Amino acid sequence: MKVDTRVCEIIAAVLGSSAPAEIKIDDELREIGIDSLTILEIVVRVEKECGITVGDSEIFEAALCRVEDLVKLVQSHVENS
Repeated sequence: MKVDTRVCEIIAAVLGSSAPAEIKIDDELREIGIDSLTILEIVVRVEKECGITVGDSEIFEAALCRVEDLVKLVQSHVENS
């Protein structure tokens, strides 16, 4: 499965949506209801499902404004694992 698709599915699940297609790659994280605690919850799920580890400091240092930014962060770890 593609990383972007899986990240969108996880975001939808965390937000309580049954329609991952509602989450778009160019959505602003804050506009769809994601705050810093929600980002951590999403990343924990992504780590478990993708078998990667993303450091907390890396999450907060990254400029995560859009879904695409989170996908790129996850993708870089998947490629290096």
